[in-house]
Amino acid sequence: MYGLDVSPRTINADFWLWSVCPSADLDATKRLEFVNATQVTQSDRSVEKVGTEYWSQVKVSGTFRQHFDLGEYPFDKQDVRILIEDSEFSSPQFTYVPDVANSGYDHEISLGGFKIRDFSARVVTHTYQTSFGDPRITHGQNSQYSQFDLNLKLVRDDVAGFVRESWPAYVAFLISFITYWMWSKDLLPVIGARYGILGASLFSVVVNMRSSSLAGTLFGVTLVDQIQLATLLYTLIAVGCTTYILWRWADHESNPVVRRVNNLVAVSTSAVYLIANAISIGFAIT
Repeated sequence: MYGLDVSPRTINADFWLWSVCPSADLDATKRLEFVNATQVTQSDRSVEKVGTEYWSQVKVSGTFRQHFDLGEYPFDKQDVRILIEDSEFSSPQFTYVPDVANSGYDHEISLGGFKIRDFSARVVTHTYQTSFGDPRITHGQNSQYSQFDLNLKLVRDDVAGFVRESWPAYVAFLISFITYWMWSKDLLPVIGARYGILGASLFSVVVNMRSSSLAGTLFGVTLVDQIQLATLLYTLIAVGCTTYILWRWADHESNPVVRRVNNLVAVSTSAVYLIANAISIGFAIT
C-alpha cells in the first residue's frame, strides 16, 4: 500500500488474490469486480490443478476510493477498505470463504506517518436494491452478492505536526490571557493597547487556520481546527470584556465591579478553554 492521499480520498495498493475451487469454471479470480476502485489492473495470473482442486492466483494493482475521517487529525485513525465482489454470480450461486490463516500484509509498509494497527479479511453479504433486470428474480426484489472485504486499520501519531500547527493558537491564547491583567488608573491608553493586542491575536489565528487548510485538511473540523476555533472564541470574549470595561469605566462608582468582572471572565474562560482542549486531545490520542 502506498500513495495515501486525503485530498482525492484514495489509496494505492498492490496485492495478490488467490482462489481454490473444486472446478475451473468456478475460478473466482476470473470474475473479480473491485467495488471501490477508480482504476485497477490485473497481471501474473496463473492456474494450477492440485489434486481435485484448481488453485489460481492474480496480482492486482489499483487505486481505491476511501472515506477518510480527519476529525482527530493529526491523531486520526482510518479504516482502509478494498471491496471485491463476483461480477457474475449472486450469493445464492457463489460465496467467498476467506483464507484468514494465509492472509496478511507486509509489515514494512510505510504510509507517510500512518502505522497499520490491524488487518482483517472477511466476507459479508451485500444487498443491492434492484434485481438488475434478472428474469430469474421476482420483479421488485433485491439482489445479494458475496463481498470480500479487505480492511486495514491505520493510526497516525504525528506529535510534531500537532505542535507545528497548534502552537500559534496557544501563543495567541497566552497573549489574550495577559491582556486581562493590563490595568491602570489611566485606563484609556491601556484599553487601546488591549484592543491592539487582541486584534493581532485574532489575525494570527486566522492566518494559521488558513495555512492549515492549504496544507490539505479541508475535510470537516479537525482537532487542530477545534483548538483554533476555541482560541478565536476565547479572544472574541476578551474583546467583549474589554468593550464592557470601556463602556462602564466612566461610572467611577462601578469601577470595583468592573475589575471583578474582568478577573472573573479571565479565570472562568481560561479554565474552560484549557479543560476543553485537554478533553479534545485526550479523546483524539486514545
